[in-house]
Amino acid sequence: MPSDSTHAYDRILCVGDSLTQHGWDVTKHGWTAQLSQAYLRRLDVVNRGFSGFNSRWALSVLPRTLSKHSRLRLATILYGANDAQFSEYKCHVSLDEFKSNLKQLVELFCDPSSQLHVPNGRVLLITPPPVGDRLYKKCSDDEDKPVDRSRRTTEPYAIAVRQVGSELSLPVVDLWAAIDSKVQELQADSSRHWKYDGYEEYLWDGLHLNANGNDLLFSLVTNAVNTHFPELQPETMPFVIPGFRDFESKGELLQLLEAKSED
Repeated sequence: MPSDSTHAYDRILCVGDSLTQHGWDVTKHGWTAQLSQAYLRRLDVVNRGFSGFNSRWALSVLPRTLSKHSRLRLATILYGANDAQFSEYKCHVSLDEFKSNLKQLVELFCDPSSQLHVPNGRVLLITPPPVGDRLYKKCSDDEDKPVDRSRRTTEPYAIAVRQVGSELSLPVVDLWAAIDSKVQELQADSSRHWKYDGYEEYLWDGLHLNANGNDLLFSLVTNAVNTHFPELQPETMPFVIPGFRDFESKGELLQLLEAKSED
């Protein structure tokens, strides 16, 4: 009898902080949940986002979080929002170290000897989104928490992601620029007043993505896949387990499964 892993699904691995962890939140159209739906029966989407984590801690935990049973077909990396905390807070990572950490994370995925190896270097870097300062302060005040980051101190980390992408010849999903552009369009519309400068359209608390923000990020990721890794367009990929219309009996199903196991 074939082993349990004969028809194991290959995986897309999404690593990051709360912006990735919350990607499973279907009430906010979570972007990794949408990705999972897009690849249903084709690839498993594995979410390894850890709220509050920075790139330094990611290097310690990520090799421990995935088994070797299924190979990776794509990885997304989204850090920077917590690294950009003000320097007196524990999540802060200097800009130079952040860039070094990103490169080490990419190496984990590109090293053939790594259990996180992604063949053909299919890695997408994602910039952190801009911080909506007024909305973030309002939400922090409501929870009696200090304001621990800002747009001004986060932007260099988005720039650093772009730089690392350029240096390593990797595609970058520029979430910062996309939200910034949308917000500028909103601000230019004199017929509407935005209490929090328009960021409330994409961020529910000035930092984390709301439904519009998740829809935007999902669109950006799928567009990047279509452009840079067209072989991973879900509509072109077959089901791992045949559809019920493809066989008439258990015997035919077993024949199809056996043929797939020999591919």
